Amino acid sequence: MTDATKVPERKLRHETTGGGATGNSSGAAHARSTSGTFTDNAAWRIERLAACPWPFKAEGTSPLAWWRTLPSDAFRDAEHLLLLATLEGVTVLHGGDKFAAALRGDAAAAIAVTFSLMPVEAMTLQVDIAMTALLRCALDSNAASALVLAQVLGLTELGHPFATELAALWFTHGLRHSTEPRKFSQAETALLAAFRKRERNGEGA
Repeated sequence: MTDATKVPERKLRHETTGGGATGNSSGAAHARSTSGTFTDNAAWRIERLAACPWPFKAEGTSPLAWWRTLPSDAFRDAEHLLLLATLEGVTVLHGGDKFAAALRGDAAAAIAVTFSLMPVEAMTLQVDIAMTALLRCALDSNAASALVLAQVLGLTELGHPFATELAALWFTHGLRHSTEPRKFSQAETALLAAFRKRERNGEGA
């Protein structure tokens, strides 16, 4: 899997089965400048945060929770190194070869492991580890990983009200690194449809 266009459409509808330093200015500006239905839909929420610091900071959260609290431009060299060190120290019992490959930075394996855990209904240690492996790949400029991360963020109860903003910022991060931005926008349409369906069901992010 080399780009967002390889994400299975059935996974983009999973919600039907169940439940830089601040990350604000540059990410928000990019989201506002991106012509796409999903980012346009979330732009007003990002505008709301643009004048103030991102509400979460790396030093106040475990690295295994960064995937659900921090946008891409909150990751400087120090955070990136700590993230890698955290993954190197992780051992997943009965995780199998695919999980091990995900922890080593294999994007296809990280995406496969993420899909195997969807829909995410609880923030377990296994989920945090799998999503942190996916986060690593997204930070390594893998567009498909960033798209899947955006999907999970927007369709999962994170325990805070900034899921849509996070999803939009990670989506634009992936779009920025996509080799096929035109096809990437097709995935954006599917994402927006899934988000709107969730909001109609009273599960707004």
